[in-house]
Amino acid sequence: MDLLVLAGPTAVGKTAIALELVRRLGWLEIVSADSMQVYKFMDIGTAKPTEEERGGIPYHLIDIVYPDDTYSAGRYSKDAKDVVEGIRAKGKIPVIVGGTGLYIRALVDGMFEMPPVPTSVRKRLFEEAEAFGLDFLYRKLRDLDPETARRIHPNDRVRIIRALEIAELTGSVPSALRTQWGKGSRFNALMICLWMEKDRLHKRIEDRVDKMIEAGFLDEVKGLLDMGYGEELVSMRSIGYRHMVRVIKGELELGEAVEIMKRDTKLLAKRQMTWFRGDKRYEFLHVGEDLEEVVRALADRITSRLDSEGGS
Repeated sequence: MDLLVLAGPTAVGKTAIALELVRRLGWLEIVSADSMQVYKFMDIGTAKPTEEERGGIPYHLIDIVYPDDTYSAGRYSKDAKDVVEGIRAKGKIPVIVGGTGLYIRALVDGMFEMPPVPTSVRKRLFEEAEAFGLDFLYRKLRDLDPETARRIHPNDRVRIIRALEIAELTGSVPSALRTQWGKGSRFNALMICLWMEKDRLHKRIEDRVDKMIEAGFLDEVKGLLDMGYGEELVSMRSIGYRHMVRVIKGELELGEAVEIMKRDTKLLAKRQMTWFRGDKRYEFLHVGEDLEEVVRALADRITSRLDSEGGS
């Protein structure tokens, strides 16, 4: 076994379980697979584990980019592969912990490799943006690949130009290439998805959102805006952050924003479970009230898998 994947919907308890598992089995090391926890300064709204919660346990691939950086599954695939190989070189087994199914699959299976972009192509596209306006390029992308255009803000120059580069270099639209993966799993992975009853999960989501507000989530978002990280950024349009921005702008009362945030987080959890159920490699493990019982069951599955493979 090369690595363990510990996936599941938001608020199911992945982080706490993973940390306790590492404390029990010292030869494991955690790698985050969360598309929001990669961003610096975005702590409360991403439920990022605090230093106190980590208790000195290494937690890779959090706080690695700024909120205005462009981060993607392809970039994660490369970053995480490097980290995984470094952990394995130390004789440890990486535990991939998170709810971003696309990132996990990008690591395990690899992704379509883009050819290098000739300087002339990028230069021409930037010149077109200067000469005709960014809206000209956005309309061009929308006509070419409506699905990708819907995922990109009309003012996001970098991602618009990147999408047009991909189309020009590959002869295929980016939305089609997103479904192209590697030629098979790059790693021998034990893939576990944690789950719990919908009512219990929804209650945990509601409690988590309330605790985020109590912890100063609104002030965190105000601080990001004060630092110049605008509401148009991909990071700032994520769940929670976009809701708090609307409060700051006076578009919503805090109580109303909190209720919408809870609703949207529950919908996210539903989408996450749909993704994990669609990948038949996942084994599902129920999360009950007893954390120790879950950790014990996980440890048993890991040691059983290793024993069956001769301890590899």
